[in-house]
Amino acid sequence: MINKICMVRKAYFLLLFIFLSPSVALAIDTPRDPRGTEIGQLVIKWEWAAVAGAAHYEVSINGNYRGITRDPQYFSRDLWAGEHSMAVRAIGTDGNASAATQTAKIVIGQQFDPNAVARSFLVGSAPASNDNQQPTASQQPAVTPVAAGASNGFQAPANPRGTEGSGASVTWQWDSVPGATVYEVTVDGAYAGEVSDLQFTSNGLWTGEHSMTVKAVDSSGNRTEQSDTVKINVTGSPSSNEAPVVTTAPAPPPAQGDQNAANVQSLIDPASYSYPEVGQKEGYELVFSDEFNGTALNPFRWHSQLRWDGEFNGERYEYRVINGEDQFYVNVLSPDQQHLNDIAPVYNPFQFDGSRLAIRATRNPLKTNSSKRTFGSLSEISAQQTFLSGALSTHEKFSQKYGYFEARIKIPSHVGTFPAFWLFHERRAFEGTQRTEIDIMENLGHAPWYIYNSFHYFKNVSATYGGDANFIKPYPSGQVFTGTDYSQDYHVYAVDWAPGRVTWFIDGVQTSELINNEVNYEDLYLMLNLAMGGNWTNFPTNAGGLGRPSDQRYPTENDLINFNNPALEIDYVRVYRRR
Repeated sequence: MINKICMVRKAYFLLLFIFLSPSVALAIDTPRDPRGTEIGQLVIKWEWAAVAGAAHYEVSINGNYRGITRDPQYFSRDLWAGEHSMAVRAIGTDGNASAATQTAKIVIGQQFDPNAVARSFLVGSAPASNDNQQPTASQQPAVTPVAAGASNGFQAPANPRGTEGSGASVTWQWDSVPGATVYEVTVDGAYAGEVSDLQFTSNGLWTGEHSMTVKAVDSSGNRTEQSDTVKINVTGSPSSNEAPVVTTAPAPPPAQGDQNAANVQSLIDPASYSYPEVGQKEGYELVFSDEFNGTALNPFRWHSQLRWDGEFNGERYEYRVINGEDQFYVNVLSPDQQHLNDIAPVYNPFQFDGSRLAIRATRNPLKTNSSKRTFGSLSEISAQQTFLSGALSTHEKFSQKYGYFEARIKIPSHVGTFPAFWLFHERRAFEGTQRTEIDIMENLGHAPWYIYNSFHYFKNVSATYGGDANFIKPYPSGQVFTGTDYSQDYHVYAVDWAPGRVTWFIDGVQTSELINNEVNYEDLYLMLNLAMGGNWTNFPTNAGGLGRPSDQRYPTENDLINFNNPALEIDYVRVYRRR
């Protein structure tokens, strides 16, 4: 059992700090003078002093990552009246990050006066007077929320509810609050709008879970606390019963594409030959492909699980949690009948639109406890994981030593996501293995402009010992930074694997290279998966992680509020071998 637990996918626990060691990083200055100014009705302009050598800046608002900007300024709109905060760090052209600034805070009011602009102050300092006679935030008549149950009787809206309508819409409703003139609505953790009646409609939603809260506002601008959160899963097929709150996981969208594609018993998708570039790779021939133009996974090419998750062990199937991750992988092709009966009908993370596959994560409606077991039965592990997601592998279906491996992928930009496209060893300990792994593409969703390339192997592997870990970063660093936000579009991630050499590419441009004869040891198969959370996500920022305090490990309650059903989208996977 110890050896099985050692079959974790990454050696990051011990080695990633070396991989991105701060001792080799080029220092970049922390931005100075962070500040905010209320420039419009519930609009803040955040600013800071420009940093020499900065390619862009990462901005966090109210404790949450909000985006990047190339200019030393950022605008926050549609805010609530009250206090808001901002911190920023500079990112150099080499991808190295500065420390975060001291947090700047500002209190904005409901009644905006352009002649009395509210300005920010830094946490830990008193709001200072302004030599230019501009009043500080502390001098502004800030509007503060009125707590539910306060003596004036101004209560938070009760009985929030939602009903799915046609066209992937939801009509949200709530009970009237005496004294309220308008209601402010937040959908999926973001401000959605203001209405004077008792309902709000969200249109064009994705298939999956959505949430809503609402606040009442009186004529003086006083706000209640927010209502309870209501959640509903949009299925695309609203029920005539119009049940107000759905607690089960979402169904997949209606299938589109070639209905027969999943039945083709060939490692090469015949549709691949419709794309001219497939025949133009000089010196190579296509040996495996999937264009994902069908309506379901092709079981001749894929398993919908990681090899060790759901492995038959004696009289039971065992499920494992690796790297401290927070997802349970739904295996729609499982040989475990209990999995097919109890898990697969609840949620299908593999969603097709006729030209691509999306592996989409959702909140786990089966979660009933907060255990941290690393292995156990189906019922034990499925009940403790926070999210449901998906994984693909070609274990025992296709593996190869050397060749050109590529996939066209769009990664999610979402805190907590950990997508990967990688190659892994086919052989087991008793068959002779070095547990070889080539990571073609990895990313952490809070930083979508970084792509990671790496190589792992273990020496002295035996049936009772997991082996001595070796983690090799390719030249120049394995951490790819070009200034591109890779979540904004599809990109082709590839490796050319030859004897003694692995070369990594993004969109045909070489990013990394490794020369090492340890790459020659064994055949590898393909895997693609969307993990959530995990140890790397929670590492310090100098190792690529969120850098949060230990008591704020992902996912926090705020992370769950802002969870937005992220997806790893895959246009195609193709593998070639040399002629």
